[in-house]
Amino acid sequence: MHVFIDTNILLNFFHFTKEEIDALSNVFASHEHGAATVHLTEQVCDEFLRNRENKIRDALKKFKDVKFAAQLPAFMKQYEEYEQIRQKSVELQELTKAISQKVDVDVVENKLLPDTLIRDIFAKNHPIPTTAELYGKVQMRVSLGNPPGKNGSMGDAVNWMALLDAVPNGEDLHLISEDGDFYSTLDENRPHPFLKEEWKKKKQAEVFVYRTLSSFLKEHFDGVAFSYDKDKDALIENLAESGSFADTHYLISKLEQFGYFSLKEVQRILAAALANNQFGWIVTDQDVYTFLKRVAVPRMGTLADAEQIDLLQKMLDYKAAQENA
Repeated sequence: MHVFIDTNILLNFFHFTKEEIDALSNVFASHEHGAATVHLTEQVCDEFLRNRENKIRDALKKFKDVKFAAQLPAFMKQYEEYEQIRQKSVELQELTKAISQKVDVDVVENKLLPDTLIRDIFAKNHPIPTTAELYGKVQMRVSLGNPPGKNGSMGDAVNWMALLDAVPNGEDLHLISEDGDFYSTLDENRPHPFLKEEWKKKKQAEVFVYRTLSSFLKEHFDGVAFSYDKDKDALIENLAESGSFADTHYLISKLEQFGYFSLKEVQRILAAALANNQFGWIVTDQDVYTFLKRVAVPRMGTLADAEQIDLLQKMLDYKAAQENA
């Protein structure tokens, strides 16, 4: 799987967004573990550095424009809540001032949470350079009026041409961007028909577009590609082959170090418990029970295998009976 994350998605982490910063970390973690290839361009890095302060300034302006002081009419003074609201308002204003002072310092020193993560991403990945050859191709493309890009802007075209050169033939591209130049004017959820056709012609593959990181993750994170970790994969595999209760306890302790488990990984874990009695017979042991309750029980509603569901239900019933005894 080949993925491109546009600059506007990265900059959103400095603005008002529902996206979680951990989501961005997860995508690049998949790249580090060889489960997907996330393409980073020099153009994206440069755009990010150019626009970071403007994005922060706009977010801070909107934050500071919010009036945290409660406006209470005089006739409300007779109610006991009046003084409570007034005091809370003063506290809120003091907290607002305090957080603003801290943010102002961290903005200058590049210590905001997104700064730390994105700086690490830029350092670990090797961006595709904007070479003279690439720039020449882009100039010709823009002159011909081919998307992406408008009004002579070349940034999107630089990224697109870089991806055309970098992604191997036969590989689909998953492009995450808010920029309308990548989308169809008739259907905002589909790629621009020119770009779709160009990718199909030159790469013999498809282009998929997503306006948010969360929409991309919702569609793909629960599959093998974006939950893969070679060490976690090996531990799950070893569960099925565990030769003793002691080995199983050890493997569970190592798996507890991982925060996220996809549906397919949970299914593999439960299949191992059903197939291997050195695992299945100790699912009610405290450490194994705690692990399965965390990673598997929340998935019960999406499991399709009746035996796996029954295993979890019997485990829960047994523990409930113990607690009530």
